Parts: sequence; structure tokens; C-alpha cells
Amino acid sequence: MRSLLLIAILLTLVSCTKTIVYHENAKDFKDNRWLASDVKSFEFDLEKDISAGGIKIAFSHVHDPQFTSIPLEAVITHPSGEKENIAIMLELRDKEGNDLSECLGDVCDLDTPLKDNVQLAKGKYRVELYNKFPNIYLPNAVSVGISVETDN
Repeated sequence: MRSLLLIAILLTLVSCTKTIVYHENAKDFKDNRWLASDVKSFEFDLEKDISAGGIKIAFSHVHDPQFTSIPLEAVITHPSGEKENIAIMLELRDKEGNDLSECLGDVCDLDTPLKDNVQLAKGKYRVELYNKFPNIYLPNAVSVGISVETDN
């Protein structure tokens, strides 16, 4: 009985793995400043339909930023040419003030779902990320990127 339970747990863990089919980061923030006018654009081509997958935003920042969240806008251009606008708030801290980012030294990384558990059709995509921080630039930004994952 115990071995059956162990096998069931292992099968569950193996069946829930995700495969990254695309990942790219923009690391060209001079003086760790993401200018409001600097739109980050990412293009990728899916070779086959994805029945259950997702797109994540990967954001790296300097440890202990002065703000708790970052407003962004994402525009996804689908293979059909349809454009989808998504407003997202990157939360850097929870309600108790604890960091949500994983930090190593002075640099912290945060992955946030942009679209989760969705179908993605085969073809060429474009994702544009707009910094909507209420200033000329967002300070303490190290990099921003996206990744596309599929459930196996």
C-alpha cells in the first residue's frame, strides 16, 4: 500500500512539469533605469499549438526598492493579428511587507503570470511591455523579459 502511494505521488510530480519553449530578457537598462518611453518587445514563433500553457513576465530589480508594486501594460499580438492589451501590477511585496522576489545578493528576481493555463495557437507572437510607472523612469530595474511555458 505504501509503495502505491509513493508511485502515485511520483507520477503526479512528473505529470505536472512545465517546459519552457521560449525565454528572453532585455538587460539594457542604463544606470538601472527603465525609461517610460522604452518599450520592450519580444517576438517568438511557436512551432505547434499549445493546449495548456502560459506566458510569464520575468523582472529583476535591485534589492529593497522604494516601491511595492510596478504598473505595466502588455500588448500581445497573436498569430491571427489580433492584439490583446493586459494591464498588470507587478507586486514586489505582500500585504505584510514581505518581499515576493527571490534575492541573491543585491539582485532580486520575480516571475509573474501574464497569461496562465491558456491555449496558444501555432505561429508568430509579439509581446510588448510598457512601463507605466508614474515617472520619467522606473528606478532599480535590472532586466525584464518573458517566458512561454507548456504543460507536459
